[in-house]
Amino acid sequence: MHKSLISIGLLVGMAGVGCGGLEEAEAVDSSASTDATSQVTQGLITQVTGTSPVTFVAASGNETKPYDQSSTSVVAYTRDSTTGAFTAYPGTGSADGTISVPNVPSGRIYLKLGSRYLVSTGRAFDLGSTEWGRDGTFVSQPTPVTVSATGLSPWQPGDYLEVYSLNPGAFGYIHSGVTGFPLAGATSLSGLVFNYADMLNPVLLDSGLGDVFSLAQMRLQTSANGVPYRAMHKVLDTSMTQVEGQPVTVSGTFTQPFATGTFSVDWRRSAFEALRTQVNPGAVSTYNEIWMSARPAALSSAIASISGQPLLVKLNPDTQRTDIVTGSMTYNNPLPATWQKVALAAAGFTKSYALGTATPYTMSVDIRVDQEASAFTAAPVQPLVGPVQAPLVNTRGAFQDLTGVGTDASLRWSKPLVGTATNYVVNIYRLGTSNGFTTVTRVAALHTDLQSVYLPPGVLQAGQTYFAEIQSWYQPGSDLATRPFKRSLPRGRASVLTGMFSP
Repeated sequence: MHKSLISIGLLVGMAGVGCGGLEEAEAVDSSASTDATSQVTQGLITQVTGTSPVTFVAASGNETKPYDQSSTSVVAYTRDSTTGAFTAYPGTGSADGTISVPNVPSGRIYLKLGSRYLVSTGRAFDLGSTEWGRDGTFVSQPTPVTVSATGLSPWQPGDYLEVYSLNPGAFGYIHSGVTGFPLAGATSLSGLVFNYADMLNPVLLDSGLGDVFSLAQMRLQTSANGVPYRAMHKVLDTSMTQVEGQPVTVSGTFTQPFATGTFSVDWRRSAFEALRTQVNPGAVSTYNEIWMSARPAALSSAIASISGQPLLVKLNPDTQRTDIVTGSMTYNNPLPATWQKVALAAAGFTKSYALGTATPYTMSVDIRVDQEASAFTAAPVQPLVGPVQAPLVNTRGAFQDLTGVGTDASLRWSKPLVGTATNYVVNIYRLGTSNGFTTVTRVAALHTDLQSVYLPPGVLQAGQTYFAEIQSWYQPGSDLATRPFKRSLPRGRASVLTGMFSP
């Protein structure tokens, strides 16, 4: 089955306190509803329910199917604010996409869905999503594609190839390093070979279902103000049907789309860079980029967004963090005229984590903005929401490495200084080692509208080491604690990375 946001956990991308921890009243917003303990004394019992419809938006027609929840671990937890103890209420998931937890006391719950926890007073959860592309099968084993084609504009250093297929929502990039990659000045491809399984979204193509294999030349150009960028230039469209694990050969001619467009941005890169030390005092700046793309018109009225392939403009001008006014950037547009143009700006940051003498693991996060492309052109591009402030593990500053936090630790933070967060997502990662390298595994993702979470039983294990990523989200009209896979525009996100901590 084509992977949905539910299975990927996007994007995008997805509690009890010991004696040294926080009391419930300290850890939650002052506006939070009555906690589960007082509700239990009133004998109010409810049922938790959820549905998981996945709508696939494709050129061949839209289709809605349930996401199979039959193998999902479903548990609703309540927490006693006096003792800090969690009580588990087992539930079930079904193949028809529904989940159910009976006999749950009213009040705030931690609804466990696999490794994801939805922290909410709600009792009805929308676990569905809207996806670009038909329901399809991902390629997981090597599946070579050989391309021979004429009609390239003379190849230049900095150009790259973009693979996409609009009907199934397949996409990926081809850079140098593959057999037959074009040399400078080449006007054709002669036996270009790439592994389709290496693409970012390698949905198996079937021409009988209306799939078209498209290969685009993304050409390095210079804007009106002298800023380098890459833009959609020429496209090869051809039929291709794949069998996983078997090679396929295609040929054709690159042609230039008739439709064209322009895009310009006032990019306040310094505003993103100014937040670097709020991500973590030791965070390192890495990339900064803007993408401009388009998405099916049917998604414009859905609570979903696509700001990825196929790209029309990709802007990575230099490694500086100074502000840029690009001036006009032109591109050729092979996408349907009715599609809505969207844009994404992101500034990347990293922090390294190491266990003992093992080679460190470099964790990458970003501060990003998703909006309609017209919004990027109309006003300066800068963060919509910043990182949270003053993160704590229990009552201690979370940027330092900590031991003895207990298996029932809490995380708390203050609101961002920039923008307004509508929700928060806390990702808990466990560190390990393998062959001399530090490894990282995400063990929990907690969605909340509060400024704290308590880690439920089993998230932290004695003898292990962890760190957390605390994401602040700005996404008006969509509550990530009750609708975790819904996406709307405008949208902003920023991350904080803690130090390491262990029980």
